[in-house]
Amino acid sequence: MLIAGLGALPLVAQQDPMYTHFTFNKVLYNPAYAGASGQFCLNAITHQQWLGYDDETPYIKTQSGLPVSDNIARNIAPKTTGAGFTAPLRMKLKGNTIDIGGVYAGFISDQIAYENNTYMKFGLAGAYNLSSGANVRLGVDFTSLTKELDGQGLRYHDPGDPLIPTGTSADTRVTMGLGAYYSDPNIMGGAWGSLSMTHLMPQTFAYGPSGAIQITTARHLYLAGGVRMDNFMGNPSMTLDPAFKIRTVMGKGGLVKPELDLQGIANWNELFAGGLNLRSYGTGLDALSVILGYYPPLLGNAAGQQKLRVGYSYDITVSNLVRNSFGTHEVQVNYCFMISLPERPEIIYRHPRWMEHSPEID
Repeated sequence: MLIAGLGALPLVAQQDPMYTHFTFNKVLYNPAYAGASGQFCLNAITHQQWLGYDDETPYIKTQSGLPVSDNIARNIAPKTTGAGFTAPLRMKLKGNTIDIGGVYAGFISDQIAYENNTYMKFGLAGAYNLSSGANVRLGVDFTSLTKELDGQGLRYHDPGDPLIPTGTSADTRVTMGLGAYYSDPNIMGGAWGSLSMTHLMPQTFAYGPSGAIQITTARHLYLAGGVRMDNFMGNPSMTLDPAFKIRTVMGKGGLVKPELDLQGIANWNELFAGGLNLRSYGTGLDALSVILGYYPPLLGNAAGQQKLRVGYSYDITVSNLVRNSFGTHEVQVNYCFMISLPERPEIIYRHPRWMEHSPEID
């Protein structure tokens, strides 16, 4: 990676990780979804983007003529790994258990070339149940974000440039996100909508000697939604889940080119799933994704107390990057379960003052 003359100007661009299985990772971009499933859920994902996208700087001549560092990596495409846990919050009111929100915690490692971004997330959501059965949720999260740059992999143009880091440089800041989530079981087989923003308060990270390289987080805006269509193609065993997601960045010059995902996943008997996802960036197509899913039957799941899903997607690059990319692989695992606490036994207290007595005494 050839770097020269970056100076101390802040850089702003799309920075949040990207997922093809966005309908199964709502909490990673909207904290309001925490607890919305009504179950305790664990999820994990790994996203290997643009396989074969290698660092070509070994073939670029430098003024110094020095040999290329042995630390230069071959594949420098983004690699994302994440995991999260969500839990519902409930309260008993007049003998009924009601949904009041949820909490979640998550971890994401997002590596892009010689930069690694580590997200430690914690969020809280509050819920309000409408009389129609719909649910409105508001959420907030706080993220400890660490940006680390491995300067040993950089190839400098001029030897000894004091603005280019020669070792590992890192900086940590806390960012904040907000979100709203709406679900209504009465619309078709169920509908949902999501609106959220990450990095609400932009933070500037400084790399290198005296903070010579600066990167500022940008506000990312997400709008997503979907419905569930039962009896797909006239088959009561089939359902279709169409969904969309729009992601854009709010910079000083306004909104950047939006990224749009259009997705449709068919499900058979809650056992096998398959579908397509079309992604565009601005006015051009970026990728066509094939999505597969499998719900392994679990023992003790007769009452729907737990569910496991394993998903895989392959993104076929259709943009100009197709000349340098072998596509993108993504693996997603979701496991949801219930924790049933034993009912608190009713304690009966007996005392001579309140023992049964003859009505004639009154």
